[in-house]
Amino acid sequence: MKRLEPLLLLVPVLGVGLWAFLFSLANSEPVTLDLVFARLEPAALSVWLIAAFVAGGLCGLFAGSVAIWRAQRALSRSRRAPAAPAVVAPPAATAATR
Repeated sequence: MKRLEPLLLLVPVLGVGLWAFLFSLANSEPVTLDLVFARLEPAALSVWLIAAFVAGGLCGLFAGSVAIWRAQRALSRSRRAPAAPAVVAPPAATAATR
C-alpha cells in the first residue's frame, strides 16, 4: 500500500498539469486587465485566470491558517487557566423543613 500511495497522488497531479497545459493553449489571446486604479500589461487570458485561481487558493489557505491558529491559541489558554471552583447552591427550603 505504501508504494501505491505516491502513484495515486501522481495521477491527479499529472491530470491537473495536463489540463492547465491544454487550457493555456486554448486561451492564448492577450488580454489587458483594467483594475480601475491600474492597467496591467497584456497577458494571455489563461495566465490571468490561473493567477486568479492561485491567488484565491492562497487567500483560502491564509484564512484557514488564521482560524486554526486562533483555535489552537484558545485551546492552549483553556488548558493553562485553572478551572474555576464550582459554586454549589444550597438546597432550596421546602415546606417540610420549615
